Amino acid sequence: MRNRIKELRLERGINRFEMANDVGISYMKIRRYELGESEPKLETWIKLANYFDVPVGYLQGIEAHFELTNGDEWQTRYDAICKSEVENLRAASVGKINWEEAYQNLKRYQRKRDELRFGEIQETERRSQQRMFDLALSTFRRDHNEKR
Repeated sequence: MRNRIKELRLERGINRFEMANDVGISYMKIRRYELGESEPKLETWIKLANYFDVPVGYLQGIEAHFELTNGDEWQTRYDAICKSEVENLRAASVGKINWEEAYQNLKRYQRKRDELRFGEIQETERRSQQRMFDLALSTFRRDHNEKR
């Protein structure tokens, strides 16, 4: 079972330096993760899955494929935030609002985007924890039955 970090990075035409800068992980760590020399911590798996917009299990190579759940609703909300940002900048550029107000609005839109992304991360974590629990339970049952 091999992780899909390199596969997804190359598929999207991203080099390691870009990825390191975007995600906040060193170039060498990304290289080690891709080569299987090192395993990311759960927090890093979540960052990487978030970066590639895939579930953690898929990125780890545990899941063969993934389907976006409720992606249309998420995309609609995300698009609305982006549209509001553009309108905000447009209003500031023509003098309808001052730049300080525009800056405060942009900070508010960023928080909304973060909340939206955090909700997706929470759902991904919940599914991953449920799979781990199910695996541990099945292992426990198997071991318990073998002892009988």
